[in-house]
Amino acid sequence: MAFVLFAVNAVCFRYTGISYFPRECWWLAFVALDLAIFGFWVRARSPYASFVAVNLAFYALTAAVMGVLTTGIQYSPFARIDAMLARWDAGLGWDTVAVLRWVALRPSLRSFLNGCYNTTELQLVLAPFVAAYAHDRRRLRVLIYGTVYSSIAGSLIYYFFPSSGPAGVFQSPDFLAVQRLTHLKYEQVHHFQPVTTLLGGLIAFPSFHVAWSVLATYAALPRPRLFAALVVLNALVIASTVLLGWHYLVDVPAGILLALGCLWAGEVTHRRLSAPSACSGDPAGPPSCR
Repeated sequence: MAFVLFAVNAVCFRYTGISYFPRECWWLAFVALDLAIFGFWVRARSPYASFVAVNLAFYALTAAVMGVLTTGIQYSPFARIDAMLARWDAGLGWDTVAVLRWVALRPSLRSFLNGCYNTTELQLVLAPFVAAYAHDRRRLRVLIYGTVYSSIAGSLIYYFFPSSGPAGVFQSPDFLAVQRLTHLKYEQVHHFQPVTTLLGGLIAFPSFHVAWSVLATYAALPRPRLFAALVVLNALVIASTVLLGWHYLVDVPAGILLALGCLWAGEVTHRRLSAPSACSGDPAGPPSCR
């Protein structure tokens, strides 16, 4: 999909852009390869260790492909929908500038929310390990499918309905400089200017921070204490997305629906792909196999 977007841009639009592939993480490809080799090597002796290793390898490769896809969607030829999102927020009675001012007057709260917000990517990295440690094969596979589906769906939503966040619509001294860079990058891409920074986000609607928070919480469900802790932490993460001005209020339910829909699709995928193995060589298998 990413290469299709590259080709469309090269032939039709020729926008400038940057690579979102994490160059400093090139070594992860070798880690993924080592995990895959280890998984196949111990397949007969330790089936569960093999299962976990191979799935972690796929998860690492999924993260890499997400960087390539993100690079492709920045070339969206469509106009931003930020004005519409801002109108929806106003219709809900949400005043981004006033909320930012209220938070900025409380530096300790702002710092605390920033700390919570910045845990999301680490949570997404650790989520498959949590599911694996719980010896929950189904949850690990559904998590991976959900991550793949949410990346594809969320990226396509951005490509056809791009949005760069409140800092590109509202004027407020309380926005961080890095938040303004999200809008700046969109403008540089679509005015054929060199993109000068990799900092800042890309997608406002739907919120990937919200979607990732739901996915990470789902991975911890078999561990009640950890699950409860993540519910609290990710409730704060979701609140921080709007209280800090990274997202519109309507981005939050969109991110939740994206995650829940993709987890459901992941569950369906897991059931369908695991059905043949469940029926093979087991006459006492599930009723659907008989």
